[in-house]
Amino acid sequence: MRIHCLGLGILLTLSVSCAAAERDGKSDRAIDRIDGALDTITKTVRPGRVGYATVYDGSKYIQCRRLPDNAMRCEAAGSVMQPSLGAVLTRERTDALATLGWRLNPAFGNYVRIFPADVPTKEIAAQIVRTLDEVYGSNPTDLERATAFVEDVPCPPRNTRAQSLGGLVNDDPSMRRIRTCAYDAAPAEPDKIESAAALVANSGATIAAEIARLRANAKRHVFVIVDTGTGYVQCGPESPQALYCEAQSPQSSAALASVITPARLERLHALGYADPGRATNYWKRYPFDRYSDAAIAAEILTLLYDVYDYVGAAPLDIKTE
Repeated sequence: MRIHCLGLGILLTLSVSCAAAERDGKSDRAIDRIDGALDTITKTVRPGRVGYATVYDGSKYIQCRRLPDNAMRCEAAGSVMQPSLGAVLTRERTDALATLGWRLNPAFGNYVRIFPADVPTKEIAAQIVRTLDEVYGSNPTDLERATAFVEDVPCPPRNTRAQSLGGLVNDDPSMRRIRTCAYDAAPAEPDKIESAAALVANSGATIAAEIARLRANAKRHVFVIVDTGTGYVQCGPESPQALYCEAQSPQSSAALASVITPARLERLHALGYADPGRATNYWKRYPFDRYSDAAIAAEILTLLYDVYDYVGAAPLDIKTE
């Protein structure tokens, strides 16, 4: 019995050793391929351009370039430009990155490591494979590599956020790119529209063009909806002689109950809109012979500003048939 157990132990040890040897062999082959890419960007000289070697597995990547002092600067993908990596880069794994010598660069949310000029490319390649394996969970056999020579400028073009390999330095014209030295994850606050007149000046021509389209196609089933995200106005020809518009009421949106206060409802009535009854929304007819396209557009926009409190927090969503 003891001999059998000893034999089984030896068999298991051999199995583990073979698996480790196989994995080491795969890592060695990946290291050799990456070493070749790093060697290419080191030895190839193209005036006005700088070489980048990229090692990637899906959205996980490490990209390296030579600096003027011959040090190798590498960036490992972060979750700012690649939100999908948020589930990969846990606190434990970002700690592992730090242990391996990578530091967060707030400019694009990637992790940076600079290898001194005297570090052989093969050693750098080994560190890249180790990082992608241990931190990002990439199997060495799945790693792909590519080289590219990009215009040597202080802020080279990068892939935009959330697209394939977001944050990667890339001047491929088929990709959406950003040209900046840092990415601001917080969107800029939109300018607040200060008055109904300002809203009409800003969007009046657009809405008037839609009204003109409805007028020209008054015998057809056509419509336009101008939606603020809080409430909407929808219009369509009632006949060749008149346009019929509805303004959304709390009967069709409970969220509007806190928006359409008694004071705002008075403004709606002052614009000539009738209470729900004929329809579930407030409504009004605009005879074509009494209202110009611009006048209807101005009234709709005034309603959106005065009644639905639209101040431009989001662009108007214009829907048609």
